[in-house]
Amino acid sequence: MELLVNQARAFVVTVAIGMSVGLLFDYYRAIGAALRLKARGTLVGDMLFWLVATVMGFLLLIWGNWGELRFYVLLGLGLGALLYFQLFSKFALRLIRLKLRLLQRTWVLTLLWLNRIWLVVTYPLRLLLLVLSYPYWLLRLVIHKATRPVKSLWFRLIGRRAAR
Repeated sequence: MELLVNQARAFVVTVAIGMSVGLLFDYYRAIGAALRLKARGTLVGDMLFWLVATVMGFLLLIWGNWGELRFYVLLGLGLGALLYFQLFSKFALRLIRLKLRLLQRTWVLTLLWLNRIWLVVTYPLRLLLLVLSYPYWLLRLVIHKATRPVKSLWFRLIGRRAAR
């Protein structure tokens, strides 16, 4: 009787593992759609998904039934994935997309506020730079205006082509 209970528990765990892999796949789909992955990005994403799914499945199988790989384990994994995609996938995908949109908006607002804080913090430095650079620009303007007649006279004497 105890053996039957342990096998039933292991079967339920494998069904849960299959559902977990289905949820992980929905996360991958939503992130891939949000990032608009190209061919190489999809390739890397697929490899990462299968690596994470394999490690997660392996660790959960070790926890759930001591890593025994039997037919009911494969059946439970497949049944769990099937149940997840039939019953929960649409709802979970909507929640994941909502979560990603909220994360994206939070990120944009964080960057906006960090930019504003940066502008406030650096304002004294920018003001000092403006105050210190104003005499330079004024001097440059005066020199430019003062040398204009000399340049004009020079070009009349030797010509523009000879000056270049």
